[in-house]
Amino acid sequence: MPRLLVKKREEIIEEYVIKKNKIKIFIGSKRGNDIVIVGNGISEKHCTIVSRDNGYIIKDHNTIFGTKVNSKNIIESVLSFDDEICIGEYRLSFLEDISYKQDVLLIPQYYLIGIYGKFYGKKFFLKKEGDTFIGRETLSPRGIENDIILHGDMTVSKGHAKISSIHGQYSITDVGSTGGVAVNGEKLGQLNTLKISLGDEISIGRTIFRVVDYFTENYSLPLKQKLKMLVFFKYLSIFISLVVSLFSFYFLFSGFSTYLTLTSSLSKLNLSLNTNWSKEVPVKTDFSSYNITSTPLVADLDKDGFNDISMLSSNGFLYAWNGLDGNKIWPPIEISNSGVCSLVADDINNDGVADIIIAGNFSLIYIIDGQTGNIIRREFLSGTISKNTPVVCDLDGDGKKDIVVVSEEGNVFFMYSPGFDSSYTKISESVDGPVYASPVILLRKNFSPFVVVANYDSKVFFIDGKTRIKKTVNLLEKSGKVHLVSGAPAIGDINGDGIDEVVVQSNIPQYVSAIDTTNFSVMWTYFVEPIPPSNLKFNSSPVVSDFNGDGICDVAVLSGNGTVQILKGNTLYPSGEMLWKLSIPEAKRIISSPAVYDFDKDGINEIVFGTEDGKLVVAKSNPKRRELEVMTDIKASNLAITSTPILADIDGDGLIEILYTNIQDSIQIVKTNAKTIKNLQIWPMFLANAKHTSIFSDKKIKDISIKKMIIGFLILILFILFKVRSVASKAKKRVKVIYI
Repeated sequence: MPRLLVKKREEIIEEYVIKKNKIKIFIGSKRGNDIVIVGNGISEKHCTIVSRDNGYIIKDHNTIFGTKVNSKNIIESVLSFDDEICIGEYRLSFLEDISYKQDVLLIPQYYLIGIYGKFYGKKFFLKKEGDTFIGRETLSPRGIENDIILHGDMTVSKGHAKISSIHGQYSITDVGSTGGVAVNGEKLGQLNTLKISLGDEISIGRTIFRVVDYFTENYSLPLKQKLKMLVFFKYLSIFISLVVSLFSFYFLFSGFSTYLTLTSSLSKLNLSLNTNWSKEVPVKTDFSSYNITSTPLVADLDKDGFNDISMLSSNGFLYAWNGLDGNKIWPPIEISNSGVCSLVADDINNDGVADIIIAGNFSLIYIIDGQTGNIIRREFLSGTISKNTPVVCDLDGDGKKDIVVVSEEGNVFFMYSPGFDSSYTKISESVDGPVYASPVILLRKNFSPFVVVANYDSKVFFIDGKTRIKKTVNLLEKSGKVHLVSGAPAIGDINGDGIDEVVVQSNIPQYVSAIDTTNFSVMWTYFVEPIPPSNLKFNSSPVVSDFNGDGICDVAVLSGNGTVQILKGNTLYPSGEMLWKLSIPEAKRIISSPAVYDFDKDGINEIVFGTEDGKLVVAKSNPKRRELEVMTDIKASNLAITSTPILADIDGDGLIEILYTNIQDSIQIVKTNAKTIKNLQIWPMFLANAKHTSIFSDKKIKDISIKKMIIGFLILILFILFKVRSVASKAKKRVKVIYI
């Protein structure tokens, strides 16, 4: 296939490749011609090249200015390879597209291409025999006509250099330029001559050219010029490409793997006791009477990326262990406490480290640095606060965490910014006592957080966390039932209106009431039968979650008499409505509060709790059978389990562990085969969080994983488009090759 190079002087404007089956090639200034060239002296239909007898001829169409072949006017002429056709100010070189013919090496045809700088992408024809002159203007100061004109670059002299070819041997000469000529990074010097060959890089003015032939066009960045910045930018470009690619693939892989983990179904939940991880603090030996005990917590205390465990013993010592190997993070800290108040973890001083908050005997509240075990603050309050778990939340919206502690006598202590000495304030409010239930936080859109306190006299108090304005709901007046509340309330949207309600569970008699927080009315009150044992001062807290898969939250109630009941949250019955009930007679009493999680990823949460006979039970609603059933259980202890189960990936293996303590102060871990995100905290402490809901949301993390995949995909697509556009932009500057 022959080629036609359309040139202005020796600058190649376009390149045409003639296909074998092409009989006629029409050339002119009018659209519709195979080769359209617009310029002075070019007719609309100027000439035609015709394939004939294994060769080509050219015919002029009786034009005014005529057609020349090798500087001779023609009407019709045979075309040979290397002939030059002149029409107007343009020259068309008729070339063969091979370098070998009959095993004899032809004289090579070399070109100059701009690979960097002002004339990037330009392509210039070098004469096979003779001199090709290069300069800024048409004529050099000595009157020599330049073949390659580099207009507009003032660093190029009017007569700058020439490239000579003698029998296929090319050389370059600096003809007396001001800026000089550099070949492969070496200055040539005025009037000096140097042989050049394929691949050599020639610097003239603000442009670097490369010597190429038809088969070796290479527009890559110049490296032979020894320009450090170009080398730097080349490797910087590679580095940026690598980083962006890794970044996008990380988002894609991370999002996909997370989504896959959270959607992988589990045919059967298996529980096994981790005998390698069992910590006993000084053993409690008096089991004649016991009650709900302090719940440990799981948090990354030492900032190593893995979860750690902290526990308050009944003999008044605070412990912390590394979740991976069980080694102590810091020595035990003596904190006088009866072992009922649970631990709370949060970053109180905004240093990125989880701190531990504990209410102790003698009206003392402690804030412990989780990483060092140092006491950040030890504050004296008043009254008996050692059995009610504190709650942590930013109540006044200043970006600093606040603490609320309630005494049994009804003193509500607001500790604003206790992690910051400069802004710390303490304010006390009072409610009717006695109060045996830990407070929780109600969050409402466009409102300050409310502190919810339920007392042992049928009253629930809603206290604005910022203004401390108090609203009281008297359950006896509104429901006609006495509520002796001694368990923390539960928070959740049980009627599907997007606003959380408050659910409280009394001790004796055992009533469960739901409070609508839009008008502070009682939605329903349910009576749990039979009446639980009377010797329990503290009872399990209810929990709000979706237990039947309808998208609306229900209420799970654990009774001291060994029953688990699921109450329908959205019901029109003022006496409440029970969905399902599960009796576990051998459990004797269920003392601990539950945790919830969807282990099998079917959209319905399971309930996890411990029993008095030492069993760890996972119960599941079965909407098809319309019953609550034991999904799986394990004899986890020879003694009563009295703490809330903790759910987290403690050892970083991507599987959920269940942690609990018994009345002997023995802390143990049960392993499951349920996959989760590595080091995830699902239900990390007594109430899970200040709202008494799970801090983990499958849907939320699924949405995040999908967003990660979308972000990774968009980054990759945008980067590819950027690279394509960059390549296309550079390609646009290069000479077009057109097949006709």
